[in-house]
Amino acid sequence: MKEEFIMTTKPNLSKTQYIKGLQCPKALWFYRYRKDLKPEIDPATQARFDAGTEIGILAQKYFDGGIEITEEYWEIEKAAQSTHELIDQGCEVIYEATAIHPTDGSYSRIDIFRKVSDTNEWDLIEVKSSTEVKDYHFDDMSFQYYVFSHAGYKIRKCFMIIINSKYVRQGDIDPQGLFKLEDISEKVIAKQDTVESLAIQLGYVLNRHDEPDADIGSRCFAPFECDYMHHCWKHVPDYSIYDIYKKKNADEIYSQIGSYDIQDIPSDLFPGGAKLVDINCYQNNTEHLEKDKITDFLKTLEYPLYYLDYETVWPAIPLYDGSRPYQQIPFQFSLHIQEKPDAELQHFEFLYKEPTDPRLDLTERLIPLCGDKGSIVVYNKSFEMTRNRDLATEYPQFAKEMEAINGRIIDLMVPFRKHWLYKPEQMGSYRIKDVLPAYVTELSYNELEIASGDVASEWYFRFVKGALSEDEHNALWSNLSEYCKLDTYAMVALIEALKKLVE
Repeated sequence: MKEEFIMTTKPNLSKTQYIKGLQCPKALWFYRYRKDLKPEIDPATQARFDAGTEIGILAQKYFDGGIEITEEYWEIEKAAQSTHELIDQGCEVIYEATAIHPTDGSYSRIDIFRKVSDTNEWDLIEVKSSTEVKDYHFDDMSFQYYVFSHAGYKIRKCFMIIINSKYVRQGDIDPQGLFKLEDISEKVIAKQDTVESLAIQLGYVLNRHDEPDADIGSRCFAPFECDYMHHCWKHVPDYSIYDIYKKKNADEIYSQIGSYDIQDIPSDLFPGGAKLVDINCYQNNTEHLEKDKITDFLKTLEYPLYYLDYETVWPAIPLYDGSRPYQQIPFQFSLHIQEKPDAELQHFEFLYKEPTDPRLDLTERLIPLCGDKGSIVVYNKSFEMTRNRDLATEYPQFAKEMEAINGRIIDLMVPFRKHWLYKPEQMGSYRIKDVLPAYVTELSYNELEIASGDVASEWYFRFVKGALSEDEHNALWSNLSEYCKLDTYAMVALIEALKKLVE
């Protein structure tokens, strides 16, 4: 029996729903009427929400002295009425000001609503946690302009507050330095005719009794990966044409072959480069191996070998003096050392367990452990080398040593990225977490409590902000230690696997 849904008499389209509907009308309908399909908020998503809230609160200080509309997010009419009342009282800066379109019921909350002095005009100011204005931000603000202007407000300009990536913290956070204001009025006004027609179309979507038709494809990935892919993509293989081709190119391939399965791609549509290796290995269930290139790579290794990996935290609002927004701050390293072939491994680690800046202690611990000769093996050298350059800049007394470490780095990712060896189990990936189980079957990240750098960073950030219990502290240290240790031991195991493959 088909489930019945109660429809609203008006679309009551919000800004969030408008942006979702632009990406896919089916996603908009699911968002409104199929709460059962909405996935649970994972820790990474919650961390982004929390960071956005913190940024929004701090950005209010950019235009200090305002009053906030405090009604709950569902109390739209009350919030709109409170906005009118504050304006009547002479308030010139309102946070979370709310307006409702008088005919179609669309509504919007703007982060900062600022009156232009000695006029009856207002500026719309929206806060974003990015360091640049993105394409979908124009759609976001265009909808807000549409609602507020039709609600009777005379809008002068539209601004985005974004993060200033060049800001360096010194002492308390300075909102005037952390943020910068971008005037996007021209593009917003140019979109108004389009916004009105789209809002009407999306209103029709919300008044449907059955879900709309919408093809899956590249639209499901931009500007955000859709929350409902687990539902709409159930019939698509885990490894599909969207893993082989760029997303819009994959749309075209599907239109030609009518299949998402890589097995169905004809040879005349094969891409070049590394992806050609992927397809051949997948379709024929074979492995690819270029022994000469791997042998040459192994010859570049000079003992003793130092297997190094960092874990970092990269908040939008800098935590420490001398750091920038989104700067990767290393708080942990794992180091496996092998003096010569077949020698017993030594393991060293550093994990900073204070909420203060970890960088100086980490640098002082790392340098003597790395010695002055031998290869330093990492996976994706640009990451570790950039961290080392940052540390050299922050602590010039150690610049010579950090530069010397960078000069000895060997990137283990290269053979896998260049597909000198490849197995179908990798499913097109050369990430260490996908490569490892393909070549070292007894090792895996699957059973770890912390199994990715993003999760490690989120937990450490919560620690620094004082948001963990004592039990969570204790679990955090052991979980971080176990995860980072596997990252370097995995490299040891992969080097041994490479040696066996070319013997």
